[in-house]
Amino acid sequence: MAVIRGAAGIRIVAVEQGGDDLLAAGDVVEARWWCRRAADAGRVVTAAMARVRRRESRDGASSPSTTGLSHSQGNIPVALLLGCKAVAAAAKRLNVALHSDEEVSFEATRIIARVNDEIETLQRAGELRSINRSYRTYRTEASARGEKILRYAEWIGKYKEKLVRQLAAALRYS
Repeated sequence: MAVIRGAAGIRIVAVEQGGDDLLAAGDVVEARWWCRRAADAGRVVTAAMARVRRRESRDGASSPSTTGLSHSQGNIPVALLLGCKAVAAAAKRLNVALHSDEEVSFEATRIIARVNDEIETLQRAGELRSINRSYRTYRTEASARGEKILRYAEWIGKYKEKLVRQLAAALRYS
């Protein structure tokens, strides 16, 4: 989810992966949160926008404080504050956990470190037989096709990346 400031004011949107087409020229993403399910993001955005609209109709739709572009608290437009608070309140009411970029990045780094630690532990214990067998199979098949063969270190790096993506996908839907 994102709170975006543009020429038309502040808007709250649910952004799916690769949804950069929601930004027009001059738009700025002012705040962004992540949640596990796209459907939850949509519900939060709908509830937050309803809250913003109720506030606008109560305050008067033409009031400068609701457009957020001419009225501000410090350097932060009032509508931006209202939008961010509306998202937080809607998520809380709908029991949807929101995560910042920093939290998502920290969790991804933690998972990557854990995968690396597990593979190193397995390597030291000599228990990577199935992975090594997969590498040999890959090498044989790639050679038969006349393709360039990745060194083991490169191949295991790609294997780890694939494993982390699979873990992330599994966690996303858990």
